[in-house]
Amino acid sequence: MATIKQLETKQSELDIIKWTDSENGTDMCGTYGYCDKCDKEKDFPCARAYYAKNAAAKTTTTKTATAKTATKKATAKK
Repeated sequence: MATIKQLETKQSELDIIKWTDSENGTDMCGTYGYCDKCDKEKDFPCARAYYAKNAAAKTTTTKTATAKTATKKATAKK
């Protein structure tokens, strides 16, 4: 998990993006790919959601890569 400093920095970055994207008059809160992981009760909610979403994606990518490697090894032995 990210440190408090990392969460604070990422939250600031995401707040700027959200603010800029919302300048057309539409509140963009809840519309980003990581928002499904958001818990507004916690501090730095956007940053926590962002890191949680990316950690989940990284785990899925790692599992897929591991499965592909195992398949290649099994095929090579035949």
